[in-house]
Amino acid sequence: MSSFCKNYFFSSITIILLLLLVGASYVRFIHLQDYLVSYEGTCDPYSESCFEECDNPECTETYFYTLIERHATELYQFCGPDVSECDTAYECQENAGVCSITYCDPEIDGEDTCVSLTEEL
Repeated sequence: MSSFCKNYFFSSITIILLLLLVGASYVRFIHLQDYLVSYEGTCDPYSESCFEECDNPECTETYFYTLIERHATELYQFCGPDVSECDTAYECQENAGVCSITYCDPEIDGEDTCVSLTEEL
């Protein structure tokens, strides 16, 4: 046993630390859902500065969005497993711990990606 520890000390410690790392990651990300999620929210380009993206490669249809970032556990509590049909996911509640809605800023994101439209009469 003594020669095994001497010969394989580094390998044994590496395997033990790797198992601890995998176990801690499983608990944090799967069990506790302790991470931030970011997704696209709704945006009205006539009243807000929005990001613009194309629906298809030809770019015949565009859509406008904001970036929403919040904690995964809060999002799951409000909406369950399906966020796409949950109206609560697109706004920050007062009791939300981590929640931010990011609008497009031409100085940071570039003028090509930001859109603010005006209504023509």
